[in-house]
Amino acid sequence: MLPHERSLTEELKDKPFAIVGINSDSKEKLAEMVKDGTTTWRNFTNEQSYGKISDKWGVRGWPTIYILDHKGVIRHKNLRGKEMEAAVKVLIAEAEKDTES
Repeated sequence: MLPHERSLTEELKDKPFAIVGINSDSKEKLAEMVKDGTTTWRNFTNEQSYGKISDKWGVRGWPTIYILDHKGVIRHKNLRGKEMEAAVKVLIAEAEKDTES
């Protein structure tokens, strides 16, 4: 999935779109992945001072993908590939329409 996410990040860089990763790897592994360009988007480690993000969100498997709209509402979960890309593009169109109003 990482190559697809990198290409989406590049393709949609001027659109109202962002990927935020919650990474279950160690902080050191995450830093390495950011440094070598494996991930080019915002990332957080799963371990936070208030507990695991995955516990708060009810994540049971990796990767779990949530697709939120520009208002922060979860609209899709666990879409992959072309299905994910199509959903994202619909939500971008909605966001752009709202900003024109």
